[in-house]
Amino acid sequence: MSLHRIFTVEELATDESFRRWVMAPTPELDRFWQQWLQQNADRAGVAARARELVLAVHDLYKDDLSDEMLRHDIAEITRIAEERKAEGHLPFYQRAVWKAAAVLLLTGGLSWLYYISHNTITPSGNRQKITLESEMLVKTNATEVEMTMLLSDNSVATLAKGSSIRYPRHFAAHERRVYLTGEAFFDVAKNPAQPFLVYTHETVTKVLGTSFRIKAFAGDNTEMVAVKTGRVSVYAKKEYETSLGTRPAGVILNPNQQVVFNRKENKLEKAITANPVLLAESAVQKEQVFDDRPVTEAFDALAKAYGISIVYQPETLSNCMISAQFNEENLKQRLNAICQAIGAGYDMADGRVVIRSKGCN
Repeated sequence: MSLHRIFTVEELATDESFRRWVMAPTPELDRFWQQWLQQNADRAGVAARARELVLAVHDLYKDDLSDEMLRHDIAEITRIAEERKAEGHLPFYQRAVWKAAAVLLLTGGLSWLYYISHNTITPSGNRQKITLESEMLVKTNATEVEMTMLLSDNSVATLAKGSSIRYPRHFAAHERRVYLTGEAFFDVAKNPAQPFLVYTHETVTKVLGTSFRIKAFAGDNTEMVAVKTGRVSVYAKKEYETSLGTRPAGVILNPNQQVVFNRKENKLEKAITANPVLLAESAVQKEQVFDDRPVTEAFDALAKAYGISIVYQPETLSNCMISAQFNEENLKQRLNAICQAIGAGYDMADGRVVIRSKGCN
């Protein structure tokens, strides 16, 4: 690292050496950054703001972020803070600026004025405890196979390798918002009163209940949304977030259609989906055959195939048998078919499928 490089707040806050110096300084790191500050005296204010940003992010995220998501979220926090500062809604203590912006990013809809009025922060750093509307979870797929994520609204996200998703343990009443870095297939439970929103670096995808794939890796020149079932609206993120009370111009997608956001040209381009593989929940075909087998065996096999937990009462289901063959069906279709066959239902809670059943005669 060059000691003479001119850093911005974002660059400093995402620099690994700088973050270690703030959170866990060593004599070597302290010498390095003290020397940098001496040689870049005009950047002292930038360094101070970056330090407060690192501390704010650490307090809320507890460093439970991939490097890619960290860079993305710090950029978003900085952007939100600058917008709120321009509007004159920021508390005067610098760390409150970053923490309040981070809370807005995490909760996706928490009122700024509610935050300011309920979190008194003084220049000395004393502040009330922050309570988020919904605890946010971050999952990163560092494996070589797909990862199945179960959301609290009975929606399913299939996360490709190298991808990360941030989502609330329980969705807010007015919307369901998740943040994606990388690639995932979504099978969204229908709820017209509670739109489902997927935020990536460049786009916002809005649905009421459908299945679709998003591919949005940071290093790619494009972001892609392909629709399998239902109807999807895709917006350029900057236009979506800056539209005040009006619906921005977006692209409406029907089944077998896709849209590509070109980062260089900063525009959305609609097309017919050419590759059927994009419309599959999983790249690996999970063929399953149950010929008059105990339903508990079917649930166990399903849990193993998708790497999830399915909770049921063995004694309640002891007399339940199932005959079924699955090939291209997705997880929810298989769950629905099995539960319908035995007169049961299910819920998704805390990352698990919980079976509801009164048993079989």
